[in-house]
Amino acid sequence: MEPVEKMLDHYRYGPADEANRERLRALLLPEADRFAEALFGYMASDPYTLSFFPTEEAVRRRKAISRTWFQALLTDPLDEHHLKRLHRAGKTHLDIGLPGHYVSAAMSFVRGYCHERVAALAADPDEARALTATLDKLLDLNLDVMTEAYREEELRRVFLSKRTETALIRWVERLTHGLNLLLVVGLVAMTGAIAALFVSDVIQVPGGRLDVGVVKALGSLLILWMMIELLHAEVRYLRGGRFTLRVFLELALVAFIRKLFVAALEKSDPVDFGLILASLLVLGALFFLMARTDRQEGAD
Repeated sequence: MEPVEKMLDHYRYGPADEANRERLRALLLPEADRFAEALFGYMASDPYTLSFFPTEEAVRRRKAISRTWFQALLTDPLDEHHLKRLHRAGKTHLDIGLPGHYVSAAMSFVRGYCHERVAALAADPDEARALTATLDKLLDLNLDVMTEAYREEELRRVFLSKRTETALIRWVERLTHGLNLLLVVGLVAMTGAIAALFVSDVIQVPGGRLDVGVVKALGSLLILWMMIELLHAEVRYLRGGRFTLRVFLELALVAFIRKLFVAALEKSDPVDFGLILASLLVLGALFFLMARTDRQEGAD
């Protein structure tokens, strides 16, 4: 934790703010009980936070703690002891399993409540603006220290030192990028091989059955087209775009369509033909579901 003097300097808290704090004490200390009731009412409006107060005794204790904290906000010396008490309060929130989001949200409610009361009680708008500026600094300081416990817990979850983990992550990112480049080279080679297969199928058309040769050539052409799409998808990913498995599904569909055409022309075994057809139906269903999911995400 930073020394209190340094933290106050960061928030530009000076003698004028201390004078404003005295005026805030005069205006808001009589509001302590009303504040405690309002804060608990805010907590009780959420079933999750209300579940932390199952008994009347727990409710009474929560209101007393809120009242004490509100009074300390306005009266306690801004020293190391004050910061330690705030840090313990944050640690208590962490220990009971309350997510840090709820602490920040509660502080937002406190800020709005106090702004409203200062505006109603201050002598004029200029004084209200000066007082709320000081009040914001005090609330920000409190929230900063109280959430320190959550930040410390995040650091405890670091398995290695931060520098080591950062270097490891950077190395893995470079390795992944290198492997993606290798994948592009492999895709280029496979695309070239499929292009050669297409040329071979076209050359063999005159020497065999015309219908079978044309279907084989057409199937090779479809696979070549899908390989080009796969290359485009990988290049987009390397440039920071989103990579989707849909392109692999399309490639599998084209490959099975080619096998189905060839099997139909060559009058293959009915069992093999049925397996190819069943596989094609499964891939088609998966493609339909994936396409529908993509449309829903686009709509959202």
